[in-house]
Amino acid sequence: MRIALISDTHLSARSAECVANWHAARRAVERLRPDVTVHLGDITLDGQLHSEELAYAAALVQRWPTEMRCLPGNHDMGDASGEVALDETLLANYQRLFGPDRWSVTLDGWQLMGINAQLLGSDTPQELEQWRWMDKHATNLRPGTRTALFLHRPLVRVNPGDTKKKGRYIADAARDRLLNGPLSETLRLVVSGHTHQYLDRMAAGVRHVWMPSSGFVLPDEMQARVGEKVVGLGVLDLGTDTMSFDLWCPDGMTRHDLSSMPVFQEMARDHALAREK
Repeated sequence: MRIALISDTHLSARSAECVANWHAARRAVERLRPDVTVHLGDITLDGQLHSEELAYAAALVQRWPTEMRCLPGNHDMGDASGEVALDETLLANYQRLFGPDRWSVTLDGWQLMGINAQLLGSDTPQELEQWRWMDKHATNLRPGTRTALFLHRPLVRVNPGDTKKKGRYIADAARDRLLNGPLSETLRLVVSGHTHQYLDRMAAGVRHVWMPSSGFVLPDEMQARVGEKVVGLGVLDLGTDTMSFDLWCPDGMTRHDLSSMPVFQEMARDHALAREK
């Protein structure tokens, strides 16, 4: 089973650079012919502030050459995750345009589970419902099935001294439940986005892959470097007894710096205004 992985595409009519990189990724997927593509979130540039970007991105997703399973990111439905209140309207808009915010597929001895990281730590009925759904899928597997978990935000901290509480990772309690709860017996792989950096590491027998953005990188003065600041498309091959991952920078995909993009100042102003509300 071959899975294409893409993350943090930040699609918008305002971000021509991101749209061009999206089409470079699309052409690569047409050549690779994977079975499915997983989008790890932040599909839009700022859909939580500009709702028209959700429809714009959904139209591009519909023309993707394979089935695409999407997950929401903070730029699609807001931060939630215990940082601010869950915006149910944004969540409903996401579900209407991109489909379910969680999904599970079992194939070739693997359970592929995608979850809404933005709910984790929100202490909402939607989070409780997702935990119940996960527990059900984790405990009703055939013997020998392995789980690959897909979500927007990463679970594990790269440095033991990293005490950053908000923004980068999911809430600690949710992380512990995912790693030590019902999924722990079968979990072999966790794939996330959000950081705009590439990282591939093992922790307690589980492989954690951070997918970079396909759209742009953030300069070091804006974001601390913990992985590789590249742009790319992932290719994940899962077999009965095998797992392999390759990161590609397809022909035509450019490593844009967000601070040099024309839309950057507009985004900064929008987010400053949102924080004042």
